[in-house]
Amino acid sequence: MRHIIYTLFCITVLMGSCIKDRSTLNLYKVSNIGIDTAGLPVKYTVFQQGTLSVKPTVTVENTYRERLKYKWTMNAYQGYERVVGTQEHLNAVITELPSAISYKLIFTATDSTNNVKAFFTWDITVISPFGQGLIVADTRDEQNSDVNLIMAFNFTTSILKDSASTNIMRNAYSTANGQKINGIVKRLSYHKYNSYKDVTFMTDKSFIRIDPNSYMKKSLDNELFALPQDKIQPDDISTAHYLNQHQYIINNGKGYGRYGDSQKFGYSFLASDKKGYQANKILGLQNPGVVQSGGVLYDELNNRFLLLPRMTSMADPLRNFDATDLNNPLTKFDPNNMGNKTCRYLFEGYDARIIAIMKERDQDKYYAYQIKLTNPFTGAMGIAVNDLSQNPEISTAKYFTSSNMEQVLFYATEYKVYATITEIGVPSTTSLRYTVKPGEKITGMNIYYGAGVYDPGAGRMYLPSTSDPTNWAKRVTLNAAQRLVILSTYNESTKEGKIITIPIETLGVGGLVTNPDYIRTYDGFGRITAFGIQI
Repeated sequence: MRHIIYTLFCITVLMGSCIKDRSTLNLYKVSNIGIDTAGLPVKYTVFQQGTLSVKPTVTVENTYRERLKYKWTMNAYQGYERVVGTQEHLNAVITELPSAISYKLIFTATDSTNNVKAFFTWDITVISPFGQGLIVADTRDEQNSDVNLIMAFNFTTSILKDSASTNIMRNAYSTANGQKINGIVKRLSYHKYNSYKDVTFMTDKSFIRIDPNSYMKKSLDNELFALPQDKIQPDDISTAHYLNQHQYIINNGKGYGRYGDSQKFGYSFLASDKKGYQANKILGLQNPGVVQSGGVLYDELNNRFLLLPRMTSMADPLRNFDATDLNNPLTKFDPNNMGNKTCRYLFEGYDARIIAIMKERDQDKYYAYQIKLTNPFTGAMGIAVNDLSQNPEISTAKYFTSSNMEQVLFYATEYKVYATITEIGVPSTTSLRYTVKPGEKITGMNIYYGAGVYDPGAGRMYLPSTSDPTNWAKRVTLNAAQRLVILSTYNESTKEGKIITIPIETLGVGGLVTNPDYIRTYDGFGRITAFGIQI
């Protein structure tokens, strides 16, 4: 009986399979959504509060574009997600906190009829709007100053290519504080020690210190000192970034120092003897090493150089140079007796040498003196003198600087930049290296120093390939520290100031690059009166 039932069941099934399907059920092909990112980078760098724009091309098959829904999200660890867009193309302000770890930008296109999805992701690096860069102080009315910050390939580690984002935080000081700086900023200096950092600005009558994370004013004048000053008269400032970070200033002719995360300058440095001293130029060496001095100042009262205390001994008095050994053939001058000369510039050059640009007070004669501090001190630390008096246009030179990678002095007039070889034992030659455009005047010049121990790779530049210098595709990328001359210029007619960066292409002779493709310009400022690095 069971066999009969089974046989009948099989016959029924076979007969049913032969019946034509007359159902009304429609069968659809699955949607196919494509996200074309050809020509788009796989990762982006964007400033916090900056705008990120991404424009992929979405293609569809077996559905209609009108049925698609879009979602852009910024994602991070621990489940962080923020919707930043709902259109096919993204144009969003990025508010995420700066982070060393990249965010994930996820783009989702969804067919709303069947929930079919397509995805694409990008790595997004968010950097601070007040990150590494070049601080630029300018004025538009010759009475007040504002402060700007350039973050770009030349100055900012996280910007890896010249074609990547350039961000200029314009009028950062007045935006943060509701008013400009009263007076004209003549010097500025960034100081950082571990996590502590600040920026100090100098006008003719004030010291102003800000927090570089926000550009909010922190302290003013006497608030920078442990004891109130009889008079605030800023003259000079010098900050060492490379070792045991510290800072020196001159106020009302006297030297002061602070070390590490100390926010106040202590007592003024006592004189080395009963002669006293009066200074307006001071220099702290970036890396004094074992030398028992942090640098020098020039005593205008007694025409001599005096040794500064080391960074960890700021309470010590100034010190005289050892008696000069004039019988030593290596001795070229006596730092204790410079004659009737004034010091126009003090800066660090090749091999940690102190370069002093001096002028005869009663004659139109100019010199570059080189001091090399030793341990122990000796009477032969005045190692070289270069007479600049016959150099082209030296009497109209306003700005001087040098790189620690070559024995060359750069000096600038209002319109030209010259390079003079200062190598010991080599004939000094001077060459014209750069001329500004018609209508522009140079208002400042310095070497880009980089970020010291905090980021030796901060700042980059391009140079032509030595094998194929006319081929832009073969250009080389180099660390900009000590290889980049920075100029500020101003056009009186257009009232526009500019920052111009010029790489040193040929070391040893101060050979600036001549191909304009390798020179960068950052414009849109007022008259620039000071600039310096922010780490």
